[in-house]
Amino acid sequence: MKIFRDFKEIIDFAIDSEMNEIQFYSELAETMERKNVKQLFRSIALEKTARMLQLENMKDIGFLLDLECIQDLKIAGSFSEIDFTKKNLSYQEALIMAMNKEKEKFILYQELADCSTDTTCKQTFLSLANQEARQKLKLEIEYDEFILYDN
Repeated sequence: MKIFRDFKEIIDFAIDSEMNEIQFYSELAETMERKNVKQLFRSIALEKTARMLQLENMKDIGFLLDLECIQDLKIAGSFSEIDFTKKNLSYQEALIMAMNKEKEKFILYQELADCSTDTTCKQTFLSLANQEARQKLKLEIEYDEFILYDN
């Protein structure tokens, strides 16, 4: 479990996570044969770029969080349970991995919102959580239409 000492470390963790996901989705887009899936993954990478910039702005402002609450977050460890290094993913594996990523990030931002002592900070993290939920929904719809439908 990662222990955060201050707000900057939390935001840096979230920014690093977004940067890793930008790379993940960009590389994944290049390996997909279906144009709609390429576009979906590229679109998610662009949305994550915007989210990363939003997090950078939060770091500059320096909102308040309950650090005792943050130290109890167990979310950082759950990212390691997913093998994000696997290459040559099938279409189905790519969608499942992407859905798991979005779920983990949703939980992270939801937990950070719960630990926020500042209303603006809380609203920002809730907004980020909602953005992750929308991305997961897009992936679930893709999975439902093209994986489950084919089976």
